[in-house]
Amino acid sequence: MPYNLSEAFEAIEDELISSMMRNLKRHQAEETDLGFEWEQWQALQLKALEDYRRRNLKKFPPRFNKLNLQIDEMLRGSYKDGRTAQERRILQAIRRGFKAPKLPYGGEMELEGNFFGVNDRKLDALLNAVNNDMNRVEYAVLRRADDQYRQVIFNAQVYANTGAGTYKKAVDMATRDFLRAGLDCVEYSNGSRHTLEDYADMAIKTANKRAYLQGEGSMRDEWGVPTVIMNKRNCPCPRCLPFVGKVFIDDVWSGADKSGISPVTGLRYPLMSDAIAQGLYHPRCKDVHSTYFEGVSTPPEGSQYTADELDEMAQQYEAQQKQNYCERQEKRYDRISKYSLDEDNQRIYGARAKAYGEKAEQFGTLAKSFEKPDKNVAETIEKSGGSGIIEAEKIDLSKYIGKDIVETDNQHVREWYYANVSDIPNQIDKSLPFIDQVKQAFNLRNKYKHKARVAMSDVETASELERLRPAPVFEELIENKMKRKNLTYQEALEDILQTASKTNPDVNKEFGL
Repeated sequence: MPYNLSEAFEAIEDELISSMMRNLKRHQAEETDLGFEWEQWQALQLKALEDYRRRNLKKFPPRFNKLNLQIDEMLRGSYKDGRTAQERRILQAIRRGFKAPKLPYGGEMELEGNFFGVNDRKLDALLNAVNNDMNRVEYAVLRRADDQYRQVIFNAQVYANTGAGTYKKAVDMATRDFLRAGLDCVEYSNGSRHTLEDYADMAIKTANKRAYLQGEGSMRDEWGVPTVIMNKRNCPCPRCLPFVGKVFIDDVWSGADKSGISPVTGLRYPLMSDAIAQGLYHPRCKDVHSTYFEGVSTPPEGSQYTADELDEMAQQYEAQQKQNYCERQEKRYDRISKYSLDEDNQRIYGARAKAYGEKAEQFGTLAKSFEKPDKNVAETIEKSGGSGIIEAEKIDLSKYIGKDIVETDNQHVREWYYANVSDIPNQIDKSLPFIDQVKQAFNLRNKYKHKARVAMSDVETASELERLRPAPVFEELIENKMKRKNLTYQEALEDILQTASKTNPDVNKEFGL
């Protein structure tokens, strides 16, 4: 959902620029047209600017309102998902021997999420803050478009008077800086300016993550479990790296006591609020924590990084930063090329965009080369003809079959999912009628899919998977297979049984499976 919303705001920004450039192109005049005067052109453009402003004020506010409602719905859904996922994890920990300090809902154990009577004050505050910020930015982009249009009108004549040459070259000179920056209507406290699309992408992803964490925290608060641990992942950013593998008392989302003392063991831990004040969970932060069940969870000492890992992460981070820079430059020069009126400028800036795109791809490949499916999987590189061939040792997947998910990073969750889905044929009761065997295989597949996504500490990826590949309904799956593969009802049942234990080979390959 965050990706779709970001794309929607990017489309609006592109539409504003495109409309402006069409107006500038519509009133162009070749130097052979006798009688052309820049003053007359300015008058026409200023009239077009007024029409442009009125049209935008009528067209875009309803679209903004619709997008804001989607943001509100998305955040409420993330909050609910966080509560559901957290309660399941707490119940799993209790089955493994964890002693919860208290039982929620008046002391009665309930296995399903209960969302009634929950104090939503923090969530409402988050929703109001996001809604107010988005409203301000949405109207700011319309004002910025008007200001830039007016500035281009007057700058074009100035460039023409200084000998810019043709009308097209004069307009391109007047629009170059504007097109390079885009409609940068947001200024941060450090003075940097950002476009509507860039700000919306940051704000929506950050708010979505906070809503999910608030949902998790509210459920932990009801069970009296305030301890969390920052998860170890492939490449944390430098600002969050000092906190990885550490246990905290969550006094931000769980509302725990700021004394820092665990009600379970009486041990003292640092506060999450102090870590955030030092830079943890900054905007666009990809790091995430999970509940730390004292006496059950893996001790934090096993979550620290080695010196070699730190060195590789520094190199990977540098490559990622260079990749991001090149991607931004590619986007900027592509926009200038797309909207330039002069053919030479279109070609020149198009070539620059292509060059930056190639550099971005090179840095992306370099950054990915540092990724490892798992720190316990030994990799050897054999050089043959100048190319590297990576061969990984086989991963023992039998340890996952029939077991709960313990490590919640993407690699371990995928291994657990792959192992249990592959084992489905061994779990089917062959004494049942054929139709019941098919349903059993179907239900097992959906069960493992759901458990894997709920367990994932990578909340954004889990939410995106749930949106793009939701669990199918049995009868709908049969109907789909019959239509898509031209199968009979019986053949569709057989196909479901055969494919229930198969997983996506491309995804498996990414994780070394």
